[in-house]
Amino acid sequence: MVNALQEALKALRAWFSAAKSRKALITKSEGQPGHRAGPTRFENNDKKIGARLDYGEKFKKDDKEFRRLNFQLNKDAERKTLKDLANKNPHEVWAKADVPLDTGNKTEDEVFEDIFNDLEKDLVKKMDKDGKRKA
Repeated sequence: MVNALQEALKALRAWFSAAKSRKALITKSEGQPGHRAGPTRFENNDKKIGARLDYGEKFKKDDKEFRRLNFQLNKDAERKTLKDLANKNPHEVWAKADVPLDTGNKTEDEVFEDIFNDLEKDLVKKMDKDGKRKA
């Protein structure tokens, strides 16, 4: 299971990497909570990638403002593992990344790398040694 999720996350990263405007969608985090950051809602994207990033709430931590990004699965994913997991709960957050709204001196590329590194770490942290979701 963890392999399917990691592959979906990798495909999502590739989709966002393909255009500067796509990267800006998540590095600037200007979307509304509960709305999709990407990929665009085309049947082919949802089926092939099998996952999406949704905007979460803004919040403050240590006097800094953040926007949460949530890694979720699509019910119409081609890959059976992803499809089955999404059909159980399409709103389940499998991993999250908190994006600072003030990125300081970091470039867009650095913020982008931080986002996907955080998503990968959070995904792995939530899995047990057998690759199943921890209770």
